[in-house]
Amino acid sequence: MSFDYHAVSGDYQYQALHSGHPMQRFWHGGKLTMIDRLLRPHLNADSRLLEIGCGAGNLLVQASVYGSYSVALDLSMQALTFVRSRLDEAISGPEAPRGFASTQAIGEYLPLADGTFDCVILSEVIEHLEAPQISIQEAARVLRPGGRLLITTPNYRSLWPLMEWAVDRLNMAPKMGGEQHISHFHSANLRHLLTDLGLGIEYFGTIYNLSPFLSLVSSESAKRQLARELNSQSSLGMILVAVAVKL
Repeated sequence: MSFDYHAVSGDYQYQALHSGHPMQRFWHGGKLTMIDRLLRPHLNADSRLLEIGCGAGNLLVQASVYGSYSVALDLSMQALTFVRSRLDEAISGPEAPRGFASTQAIGEYLPLADGTFDCVILSEVIEHLEAPQISIQEAARVLRPGGRLLITTPNYRSLWPLMEWAVDRLNMAPKMGGEQHISHFHSANLRHLLTDLGLGIEYFGTIYNLSPFLSLVSSESAKRQLARELNSQSSLGMILVAVAVKL
């Protein structure tokens, strides 16, 4: 990686979701809606979940269903400490997983056995990597046949570059040394990367076209727009979303 990942607070995404700028709250909350729509219907009490680059664990906690087993993986020990506290709390909740684990590692070298997970989440990670195909291959390796890989990454054929500039200018994201995004994706090259690695495409689209801007006016209108964006599977949104299946 080309930047200091340890400079990011372990609870950054959690704080952004709950106490950030209104657009930040919507941005991080919308990803939970994405999890509810694209992953949770396929999970059950026997499911094993892995999030690579879990950060504060927002997506992994949201994806956990009753009786599932969750594994948090991150380079940052700050993030893993925070996620463990959240998963420990979740065990006493209504969607209690049967257990969880955490490991400090990078996506290019997963210390995990082949074919052990039903779902792998790789969200906002591959844009930071010089060779993103290696992490995707590793994610596919640890998936069981029929398992799902959820990938999200900025769409550089959208308004994302403008949003990136605004976020930096308004100090809405943590400052990190070095260039943060070194691999740029759009619909065509992400789709080709996944299919070239032998994965099937179950869902391919984008989110955050108009919805983040509507969140500044009405959260309910923004949520309705996000639902339309998920349904339309267009290429216009600022975040690419793909669900790939191991064949």
